[in-house]
Amino acid sequence: MPSITNRDETGRLEPGVILTVSGAESENDAVLAIENYLRVNQKEHLELAMPKKCENDTYEVRLE
Repeated sequence: MPSITNRDETGRLEPGVILTVSGAESENDAVLAIENYLRVNQKEHLELAMPKKCENDTYEVRLE
């Protein structure tokens, strides 16, 4: 199951914040995990930039 880390020090969810997804088997799994994360945190109105795959099998996604 994917794990999401908010890279913002204050934990805010707004445009410009980067979320890191680990444990996702694909880019699609990473996007689905973030969509669920935003839904749970009632921030569904935020859009996602294209996921960026990092060296350590994680994905970074910027909120827009």
